[in-house]
Amino acid sequence: MNQELINQELLNEERARLIGNLFSLGGSILFLIGTIVATMVTYRAINRLQSQVELI
Repeated sequence: MNQELINQELLNEERARLIGNLFSLGGSILFLIGTIVATMVTYRAINRLQSQVELI
């Protein structure tokens, strides 16, 4: 009986750790996507400004 409680407690701890790791991974992926989008927007803005300067 005592061994079953220990196993259940270990299982609950591992489940909580796995959920935490998944949230960390998801946050990292969202940060990476946001960085890529910001880089693309900045690149387009710089190109647009450079083309406006060349027209003047």
